[in-house]
Amino acid sequence: MKALKAFLDFLVISYIVFTVLLLTTVLNENTILNIQTDEQVLLLYKAIVAIGGVIMFARLLANHLYIADLKHEQHLAQLKINGLKADLYEKRQEFRSNSYKPQAEEIEAEVRLLKQA
Repeated sequence: MKALKAFLDFLVISYIVFTVLLLTTVLNENTILNIQTDEQVLLLYKAIVAIGGVIMFARLLANHLYIADLKHEQHLAQLKINGLKADLYEKRQEFRSNSYKPQAEEIEAEVRLLKQA
């Protein structure tokens, strides 16, 4: 996804540079594309606008998918963190319950001795 995003960013930049050079007449459409009539020039500019729209829309979709992918990865990482926290909590509870058992057994033994006496 990251490679697609980088490719589309490069494509957008190269499109913008080409369009700016064409519009500032640094590049001449007559010599580059062998255009001879004004109708062909108008058609060329319409095509440039259409291609630009498609490229920008594709870039927008790629960015949206990239962000959605990042959010999904973040969600999975958060689920893993929550699972690890739950395991840690269970181990702490188990440790606490094991450390209190000997004390509870001693108290029960003392209670039995007091009852017997």
